[in-house]
Amino acid sequence: MLLVLTNSLDATADYMLSHLLKASVPFLRLDTDSALSRIALSYQDGKPALKVDGHWYKPNDFTAVWYRRPERLLLCNATDTPEGKCVLDEWSEALEGFLAHIPAAQWMNYPAANAQASKKLEQLSMAHTHGFLIPETIVTQDPEVLRNFFNTHNGEIIVKPMGRASVERPDDGCDSLIYTNRVRGSDIEDLTDLPQCPTLFQQAIRKVSDIRITVVDADIHAVELIAKDADGRQRCDIRRNNMQDVAYRMIDLPASAKSAVRNLMAFYGLRFAAIDMAKAENDQWYFLEVNPNGQWAWLDLCAGMTIYKSFIASFSKEAV
Repeated sequence: MLLVLTNSLDATADYMLSHLLKASVPFLRLDTDSALSRIALSYQDGKPALKVDGHWYKPNDFTAVWYRRPERLLLCNATDTPEGKCVLDEWSEALEGFLAHIPAAQWMNYPAANAQASKKLEQLSMAHTHGFLIPETIVTQDPEVLRNFFNTHNGEIIVKPMGRASVERPDDGCDSLIYTNRVRGSDIEDLTDLPQCPTLFQQAIRKVSDIRITVVDADIHAVELIAKDADGRQRCDIRRNNMQDVAYRMIDLPASAKSAVRNLMAFYGLRFAAIDMAKAENDQWYFLEVNPNGQWAWLDLCAGMTIYKSFIASFSKEAV
């Protein structure tokens, strides 16, 4: 049986599990934000067990774990008191102790592999080591370093977040998304705020298109995304405008890109990942980032891809 670890609002899990039902692949979905009212844990004579909706499971009952989008455990009557937090910590430790009995090779992906592959700066270094071209990149808090970088690239540079790409505000406020943006000459006139925070800047690639690569075990799905700004250039950040005007085209990757993708996946020990690249006007392919737990269902729905079939194939093999 497949164990799906996610949250109650995960539309991608909803989409995938509907296909698993049609394919008769057995699964148990555990929404971590609402699970505690459904589960109990036991450990006796060295044998852990998890009770879900009245049925007891052993770790070896699960032939695979899909580590989708689990959220923090929540108790329906929990408070923010120290005692309440202690209870949640005990729940987390117990549940993680059960899950730790399931071998890492059966996870897609193992949480430690996700964590290792999630650091943007280290990704760039490792991508270069494993055969990708990467844009020239700096992280700095020094205004003069930034101005020199800007001049070196004739004003063709971008700025992007390294961590969270959003600013979340209280309920009565409006959240903000942080996109990748071009840096203009006027942006570097006053840099008094730059020393407050290390900031990532990159050489701006003159893109023909963006490339989204979704890897599921041995399968590599690649799609070209095209959206033009008013000046006729490929959009700096394809995510703008809710991606409503994006055109999609399924493509085959060049052999060199396929080899680099497989090398990077093997290095991080990932079975699944979403990799973003840029195809430049000079026909060079540049690595931008890897998301070890990225979204993909929208490509099936908007671009006519069938990534779900790769998941079914992987989980069906493990269920045998």
